[in-house]
Amino acid sequence: MSGSDTAAFNVDWSTVAAGWDKNRDRLEALKAGLSDRMVAGIDLQLGNTVLELGGGTGEFAKRLADLVGPTGRVVASDVAPGMVDLISAATADLPNVETAVIDGAATGQPDATYDAIVFRMGLMFITDPGAALRDHHRILKPGGRLAAATWAGMEHNPWLTTVGMAAMLSGLLSGSLPIEPGGPLSLGDPGQLRAYATDAGFGEAAVDEIELVMEFPDVEDYLAHVTALAPPFAAAFPAASDEQLAAVKATVTDATEQYRTDTGLAIPGRALLLVARR
Repeated sequence: MSGSDTAAFNVDWSTVAAGWDKNRDRLEALKAGLSDRMVAGIDLQLGNTVLELGGGTGEFAKRLADLVGPTGRVVASDVAPGMVDLISAATADLPNVETAVIDGAATGQPDATYDAIVFRMGLMFITDPGAALRDHHRILKPGGRLAAATWAGMEHNPWLTTVGMAAMLSGLLSGSLPIEPGGPLSLGDPGQLRAYATDAGFGEAAVDEIELVMEFPDVEDYLAHVTALAPPFAAAFPAASDEQLAAVKATVTDATEQYRTDTGLAIPGRALLLVARR
């Protein structure tokens, strides 16, 4: 996250590291099914060496460390130094985990180093995903596996788009659209995502669609969650006027009414999971 792979959106994910830290348990719960599928896709064995890109809070790295065992090695990384600090703190007691600042767009790692690479919700922030995947192919050992998750298209992810659209309507946000290169919804086409992998040299590549549900007790919690995790929101909302904040809340309330349940909001989302083999 951040750095050259999000240059088009000029964001620094270190600025929201505290929000990710605070929400780490919820984030893992929301991504539990996706994480299970990623683990199954790379089929880790004891003694394997695995690279995690865009590691965020370090919670997934702990799971990877358990799977490769004491004879294995996990390099848990992120391009945002603030996120690497979180990973380091979360994995400090795990001798088979090392942490590093690594850019998922250009890793700088040696050829044929890793048995597997995981990149959970980071590839779409890279402005040239084809070049990134060629680099990932290069650093995998022959037969190595890649699992990379992205968000599907706008129409499948109202949990992600609703606050952004409301913020734009209120004048809080402007600039690049989320479907543009480097945006959170830029890799929403399954066929295109698979083509990037095959063009990068992966002999086997498949993309599955995974349905998710984002649950929040109320609109206030939903807004707080999203604005704590996304750098553009985290920067814009503290500077907003009372009128703008009220307008955003009203728009989001109207837009999410269709997702209201007896216990709060259940807003749908969809992820794409690319699993490929070198």
